[in-house]
Amino acid sequence: MKASDEKKGNRQTVKIEEGSEKMAMDTNMMIVQEVAALLRISRFSVYNLVKRGELPAMKVLNKLRFNHQNIEQYLNKRRINAA
Repeated sequence: MKASDEKKGNRQTVKIEEGSEKMAMDTNMMIVQEVAALLRISRFSVYNLVKRGELPAMKVLNKLRFNHQNIEQYLNKRRINAA
């Protein structure tokens, strides 16, 4: 397996070559504190959103991680007066 990094703005994409297949993995993951700051809510509120199933997250070594796109989708679903 061969991996190479490629920067795109603030996002980083890791390309992994396995045999003849190429996969791109988005490594732009956020931690609880970053999500709380972005949403301007407490860390406790972030944990509650995850517990209620409103905010998708994944566990990595027993720590929550969030995909930035999922956070954007969460915000878009809650938009009021969308034009």
